[in-house]
Amino acid sequence: MERYPYQIVDAHCDTISEILDSGEELFANNRHLSLEHMFKYSGYIQFFAAWIDEKKENWLARTLEILDRFYQELEKNSERLTLITGRESLAQVAAGEKAGALEDARAICGSLANLRMLYRLGVRAMTLSWNHDNDVADGTFSGRGQGLTAFGREVVREMNRIGMMIDVSHMTRQGFWDVMEESRAPVFASHSNCSAVFAHPRNLDDEQIKAIIEAGGVVGLNIYPEFLTDGQNARIDDILRHAEHILSLGGEHALGLGTDFDGIPTLPEGIANAGELYHVFDKMKEVGYSDSLIAAISSRNLIDFLDKMLKNEKE
Repeated sequence: MERYPYQIVDAHCDTISEILDSGEELFANNRHLSLEHMFKYSGYIQFFAAWIDEKKENWLARTLEILDRFYQELEKNSERLTLITGRESLAQVAAGEKAGALEDARAICGSLANLRMLYRLGVRAMTLSWNHDNDVADGTFSGRGQGLTAFGREVVREMNRIGMMIDVSHMTRQGFWDVMEESRAPVFASHSNCSAVFAHPRNLDDEQIKAIIEAGGVVGLNIYPEFLTDGQNARIDDILRHAEHILSLGGEHALGLGTDFDGIPTLPEGIANAGELYHVFDKMKEVGYSDSLIAAISSRNLIDFLDKMLKNEKE
């Protein structure tokens, strides 16, 4: 089968949570992302987020249900899928390999023991807050508007110790700077854009982006139209506007993808699903991006970040 000539690393999607609730399969479904879409590329690494709905009564139980579904899909597709848990499995990158992540630290229910156990189950990254407050940090639309709690600082230190990546998307500005002060390791914003291009509360300002770049982290471009532009009909050009801005801040080695597939209700014109993500890179080539820069954005920068952040498998 002929494949698109791009390797993809996507730092955020909500597909597993969605197919758990809908009863669909990962291989083929009516969502933004499926294995059929992923296999259209020369390689595809996907961070599958476990999104924890605040309305659920037991957040840890919901997390385990999502992880269980993740492992069921891994078993069903074991011939073509590999769970990346360390540098060795990362080095075996091939079409469709994947890694797991948590979206919202409420999943650990105030317990560092739960954090460590989730790491043992394959979770390698965690978003410290979603849109609202939890016992770790305040989110973008927080009523309090504060930063890390005292427990949140413990969580950051423990994530550093065990080797779990810290995701600062969805955090308040104060929370972001608290993390940058507390963390000894680089952090990443898995699915965030630029407030200088479009002033949405979920987007990062220039100082935040530069701080991530200088610390050796990564910013994943989110393709949700409401984060790209004030119009409902966002286009691929709008994605490139945010990419250009991060590049202008020195982000050549820090710019990646964080599509938010299956966590957003609409997509830009020209991208109906992950199988059409290649249009973004075709457009980059058309406007003069070099092949090496396109490769860096589509996959290399996030692979380098993972290689730096992940431990050896046996550690």
